Amino acid sequence: MNPNFGLDMADKEKRFLRLDFNLLMSGTWVLTEKEAKLNLFEKELNGGKVVISSIYGVPRVKDSKLLDYLMMTSQEQNWSKVIEFPSLNHLAKTLKFSTKDNFRELKQSLRLLKRLTIEFHNCFIDTGVLEHFKGMSEIVEIGVLQGYQIKKTKRGKSYPVKIVFDDNFLALCKYSLGYKLIPYAPINGLRDTAYALYKWAWRWFNAEKGYGERWIGDGKKLVEWYKNELNSTANYKYPSKVLERIRSAIKQLNEHNQVPFVLELHEENGNYKIEIHRKDLCTLKREIPFDRLPKFLRDAAIKLIEKKKHIKEPYALARSMSWKELEELLKKVLVVPIHEKTWSFIEFSLENMENEKEKRELQETILSHERRDNGEVFLTVEKARFKKGNALYNLLDMFSPNWRNLVHEGAGYLKEEKLAATREKSVN
Repeated sequence: MNPNFGLDMADKEKRFLRLDFNLLMSGTWVLTEKEAKLNLFEKELNGGKVVISSIYGVPRVKDSKLLDYLMMTSQEQNWSKVIEFPSLNHLAKTLKFSTKDNFRELKQSLRLLKRLTIEFHNCFIDTGVLEHFKGMSEIVEIGVLQGYQIKKTKRGKSYPVKIVFDDNFLALCKYSLGYKLIPYAPINGLRDTAYALYKWAWRWFNAEKGYGERWIGDGKKLVEWYKNELNSTANYKYPSKVLERIRSAIKQLNEHNQVPFVLELHEENGNYKIEIHRKDLCTLKREIPFDRLPKFLRDAAIKLIEKKKHIKEPYALARSMSWKELEELLKKVLVVPIHEKTWSFIEFSLENMENEKEKRELQETILSHERRDNGEVFLTVEKARFKKGNALYNLLDMFSPNWRNLVHEGAGYLKEEKLAATREKSVN
């Protein structure tokens, strides 16, 4: 496989992680699960089985991210067995370890990786690349790190770190043919399932074509896929919990400004598939439900998303949403058609309000408005804030007494747009 397949070579100055798909050398092995405290993790691979084990438990996301960074550093130094870092603090900042005692966390991760072993049972692995394991094998067991050293220095000085990789582990990584180079930048900012899903998506994503897809199967196969493809230790029996985790991960990836693609989860006749679209080609490759909405609903949706402080790109997230996701979002919105004169009175009242609390309440309740040619204004408000006694509620009672008979939920308008889109498809 061409290691640069699917990458824009104009990005060659950026850092890339060599991600292996066949030998499980990607470093993403298991996800953090509160209910999982295991010392051993098994998964199917290439017709056989892989067992990951350590006396300190299976790797957490932080452990996997540390290994990713160590592997990338070795790769950049021509697969050096020994790599060094100026200090523990350097590693903590690079990996964004946010805990108060990040030195302790790093030491725990290094201790786990040192004692981590990987067993391959009846897997189709070219053991010929391993110096001491020639020919066919029923089982091959290797380690990851041969050792590590944190040097002791004078008080106030940094703690230099030296890492020594296991020879067999490096050989399997170096000579594997099933890999891609993927952009490393987004990795540190991703949580649990999103972290694993980002790597999984690169396997099926062709950046040159701007598209990729993978059928997963029914609910039972979805649970199996979650364990084997995303390496989860969670013992889910029903697909509903898996779907919840996958949808949450997709949202995080789609709103991340350094992830070059958008993911969509689709269900057809009880079977699931994931589509991968390059962000700059989204409008050419698929229908964007958000773009079909009237302006007043688009503005309202953006305002609601912006209120979630952790979302960096609300517009990109809105355009990645399905009809169903937009419908859930716009259930929080009420649309009130009013006369243009009524809107003028509301604007005037807003400008001249002396009570700052009421003024702020009014501003936060109104999400958007749109003037129509017939002298009507479509006013969108946040349902949770729009209650009896609210400043806007009182103004509407004063200037437009019949407004209650005209109010609609935002999701109702969305259903009309979806129906129109379906009709267009059937005609075409």
